[in-house]
Amino acid sequence: MQNQTPSLKPSVAWVTDLTHKYRSNQIFKATVNIVTLKVIFGLLILAVMTLAIVNAQQHPLTALPGAWLCIILLTAIFGFFQVRYAITPARDSLKFQKRFIGNIAHELRTPLAIIKTTTEVALIDTRLSPELHEAFDDILLELDRISETINNLLSFDTLSQPNRMRMEPVNISKIAESVLERNAALAKSRGISLSLLSSPTKMVLGNMTALEQVVSNLVKNAINYTPANSDGSVRISIENDYRNWVVLAVIDTGIGIGPKDLYHIFEPYYRGDTSRARNVGTGSSGLGLAIVNEIVRMHKGTISVKSAVGNGTTIAVTLPPAPADAKTNEPELDTSAEGIHEVLVDFT
Repeated sequence: MQNQTPSLKPSVAWVTDLTHKYRSNQIFKATVNIVTLKVIFGLLILAVMTLAIVNAQQHPLTALPGAWLCIILLTAIFGFFQVRYAITPARDSLKFQKRFIGNIAHELRTPLAIIKTTTEVALIDTRLSPELHEAFDDILLELDRISETINNLLSFDTLSQPNRMRMEPVNISKIAESVLERNAALAKSRGISLSLLSSPTKMVLGNMTALEQVVSNLVKNAINYTPANSDGSVRISIENDYRNWVVLAVIDTGIGIGPKDLYHIFEPYYRGDTSRARNVGTGSSGLGLAIVNEIVRMHKGTISVKSAVGNGTTIAVTLPPAPADAKTNEPELDTSAEGIHEVLVDFT
């Protein structure tokens, strides 16, 4: 017995390691569970077919149909559990990632606010040299960019819980007007004109805060990707389509989007190739359009993008009208404008 005991130690250690790995490694656990299910499923299928062959001699008309019914039922049950075990690691990882991002974003807000306030106070000093004043202005610009990225990250946490989003009649025209006012200084600094074509009241069914973020992200993108000091323009048009749904279009005269980038622009952190473009904005987090896509999807709306490299981009968001607006407003959307070498893509 004393000679056999040491030979068991490697086996015990191996089993202990596998047990620990099964408990701590979600991917390994899912793999073991799926393989186990496959083995059990194969054994059950073998048992069903064996019973069917045995019973076929006595009840040939009912044995095979019953066996096929059992196989279909077993396939559905085991398929369900297999998919459940397969997606569990990805689901848990996504939850952890969202929680981590949300916590980090909240922690960064306070020091950023302190830095921004301190910088703004320093700018009040009239004794600052022009060079130092310009440096502080650049710091504020970068702080605003970081704050926008943090807000976008926090928006993902909110979008993962759509039950928090309250839907009600919203005046999308007022939202567009407010967004243009807030971005007027940025557009002026880049020599870009802003304009709004809409009736004073266009009501949609949605969440005001979320829709304001949609319009803001689209307008900022349009401004940033329109070359500075080139007589560029960003225009918002709000009309109704043939179904009486409200179509908000942001139209710019910017650098446009290449065909290879067009199908990826709503992916998180994706940034198109702007290496050959001059005087365009930089520092985008790659989250703005991804959040736009999620918000529009939650509003049961659609997005279409029409773009031509060098000739600008039009992003149109279609949203359901508020009940009162659906009965009173019936203008038609003008879709006659077509550009050369344009690519039109619809997203749902």
